[in-house]
Amino acid sequence: MISNTTAIDHAGLRSGTASPARGSKPGGVATFVIGAAGSGKTEYARRVVAEASGSLVQATREWGDADVARRRLLDAAAESGGTLAVDDAQHLLGTSAEPVLEGFAAASGLDRLLVVSRRPPSFSVPRDGVVLAPDLALRLPDVAALFHDVTRRRIDLETASMVRRETAGWAQPVHELAADADATTEESLEAWIADTVGGDTASGWLEEVLGGLPADLVSALAATSTLPQLDLARVAGMLGRAGAVTLIGALDRGVVMHSRCDGGRRALPPILRRHLLRSMDATARAASASAACRLLMDEGAVEEAADTLAAGRSWIELEALLCDEGAMSGALWAEPVPGHILRRCPSIAAALESGRAGDRIATRVETQAAIPMGGRPGGMPLPPRTSVPPLHAALSRLRRGDVTGAVPLLRRLVRTAERADERFAARLALLVIRAPLATDEETLDGLVTVERQAVDHGLGGLGRVVRGALAALTRHPERGTVRRVCDQLEERGDVVGLGVVEAIDVLDRFRRGALETERAMSFAARCDRLGLPDVATWGRAVAAVGAATNGDPRASELCSAVDASTIRLHLPGPRSLLEAASAIRSGDPRTAASHASAARRSALETGLPRLPVSMPRRPRANARVRDQGGMHVSVACFGGFRLRLDGVDADLRLVRPQARMLLRMLALNAGAPLHRELIADLLWTDLGSESALHALHVSVSSLRRLVPGSGREGGIVERVGEAYRLGLTADNDCDLVGFDEHLSEAAIAKARREPAVARDRLVAALELYTGDVLPEDGPAEWAVGARDRYRHRASEAASSLAHLHAHFGEAHPAVAAARRAVEIDPWLDESWRTLVTMHERAGDVIAARRAQQGYRNMRQALGVE
Repeated sequence: MISNTTAIDHAGLRSGTASPARGSKPGGVATFVIGAAGSGKTEYARRVVAEASGSLVQATREWGDADVARRRLLDAAAESGGTLAVDDAQHLLGTSAEPVLEGFAAASGLDRLLVVSRRPPSFSVPRDGVVLAPDLALRLPDVAALFHDVTRRRIDLETASMVRRETAGWAQPVHELAADADATTEESLEAWIADTVGGDTASGWLEEVLGGLPADLVSALAATSTLPQLDLARVAGMLGRAGAVTLIGALDRGVVMHSRCDGGRRALPPILRRHLLRSMDATARAASASAACRLLMDEGAVEEAADTLAAGRSWIELEALLCDEGAMSGALWAEPVPGHILRRCPSIAAALESGRAGDRIATRVETQAAIPMGGRPGGMPLPPRTSVPPLHAALSRLRRGDVTGAVPLLRRLVRTAERADERFAARLALLVIRAPLATDEETLDGLVTVERQAVDHGLGGLGRVVRGALAALTRHPERGTVRRVCDQLEERGDVVGLGVVEAIDVLDRFRRGALETERAMSFAARCDRLGLPDVATWGRAVAAVGAATNGDPRASELCSAVDASTIRLHLPGPRSLLEAASAIRSGDPRTAASHASAARRSALETGLPRLPVSMPRRPRANARVRDQGGMHVSVACFGGFRLRLDGVDADLRLVRPQARMLLRMLALNAGAPLHRELIADLLWTDLGSESALHALHVSVSSLRRLVPGSGREGGIVERVGEAYRLGLTADNDCDLVGFDEHLSEAAIAKARREPAVARDRLVAALELYTGDVLPEDGPAEWAVGARDRYRHRASEAASSLAHLHAHFGEAHPAVAAARRAVEIDPWLDESWRTLVTMHERAGDVIAARRAQQGYRNMRQALGVE
């Protein structure tokens, strides 16, 4: 270990040079935090140094002298404890001290160095070593928290979302707004914000910020402020190429606060955009709007063109555009429309009304199918399946409980859907699905991002649903309440949004162990009134578990209702809860264990990896009890079917093909009964009903003759009423059940913050996964779903294992697990991203680049890159 002074001397700072010597030791990586005034740079630096017990030093103008800067940096490093933040580093840039800063950043010897500046340095800095202004933007709950800290009053997430959109999360304007608040109650505070935030908020402070920027940059910002979103081509059309390069470069370097939009475009915060617009004279403003409108119409961006004309207050041109192009929403227009214009221009009034109507999911036909657990409000028919096939298919699978089948469809929609509401709804569904396994912070970050994107696209109804999910799924102190969001949805008549938020809340509270029978029954009754029988079944299934656990006499009636609904509507998902309720109610230990095993197995497929109730388990192998002289049967489906009798592989060549297929089908269900008519329909589709059932009985008899003394009832195939099942005496007699059990135990260990146990369970699960499920059955419909489901879960398990190995500092096992994830399912984004990450953590740059290229090749093959 070398001292800070020696490292800086090796870097050549004593002699005024900036290039580190070959033998120098660079220490930790320097991070440059670059952003406009008030963007939260200093607060970010303070948090970092506080967490590491480091120190923060503030540069002044006198640091522009190289000797002063060198001395101050050395002194600060010596007292830092290994973590140092240098604030206001812009005072060193463009002076003789800038080479000193460059050398210090390259070879400080510190564990962590932050260089905080309003503008970037002239020397090269790696992009991954830079934090820019948009990265510092306040998140939705952070805005609510800031208002609470300043005003000592809370605002709900709806109001916080309004503030965040207007400011783009720019910290200082949010603080200015909170400091100026004139209200005595929470209700009056929210009303004051609604009246104030759309005006020229924080104008004095904004003038100070603009005064600190080069005059030509401010002029460029004003000239392009009529554009709702900026990119190089659009700005070049307004300013010429040289001006566009300068402006876009300033944005990308973090000199001006902005947010990032779809397609790589940038958008100024609405408060800054309005301030720039109102600083222009009327003639220049109208001319800029007309020029911007022509550019956007050439692109086909009609709605943005309308926003541009509203920004220029070109009301006559806007009315003409709306008459020519038809109805559109005016929800996101930069400027409010005066009352006399609304009376004279019916098309403008209709556009604003369309924006207000679009604030409800229920009134947007295309969005109804884009909301998880959605359906038809008030009996309104769903849109045709052909309107949004991928999303319709994904959400139909979710309502049935086939989460594993829905996830790939939702991921594809996130990558490829053309419509923003479909992409955001798919992201919301994925976040809700992953919430039980993700950390609270990961769920919060994901929901905050989706909410911001929905609001920025004018999808107020979807944004409100996301805020409801945030209140239900996270534990942030400023997350708001589900009841408040539901009241807002009810006020707007958004019955579909209300149903979605309540469904998320009911299922999440159940997952956390809140067995609220009355609330679940009330939710089910409401879903019935809305014409959502499948969602109502989930509510009754939750109520059944609660009633069974609490000894409620209504448990029997609820179980019967759920059983009938799952059969009539073909809903395998709620059966996991039904089996759990049956296990709790059963007085027979053997029957209870059978129901419990079926519940655990089905729960993994429905997205409930850990049922919040205690259920009995079947005895393990070392506790197996079987009749004297009975033969022990075990089956394996991974990598090809194998039947083992007393530990020896059985020779099935003499068994007829249809009987072998029946054996594999029963093995796939691992001891769970299959109705005989379903089996007959799948295996003997070309025969009539009676002939198919006769063929089934013949196959069952031939299998029983193969192993006459096995199973719980004396046969390898057991009859259970009108169904058949494989006669297995313990859970681990089937590799599929063992795999499911290991994943369930891993999920429980994660929830209990026991990473070592989770790692060991995942290792055990992946040892069982030796290949695809029943590859010999090819594209058979009854096998394909399970094959895809287990492949997907095995790949996810391998990715999770890689991260756990990395958590314990086990670099080589982490890389091996990530590589296994890609080998199992090379079409999953998460597998490739995990492989790249593990190679980078292991320091293997070449392997990481190869993995990145493999990821790109996969995306190109899918046509998404």
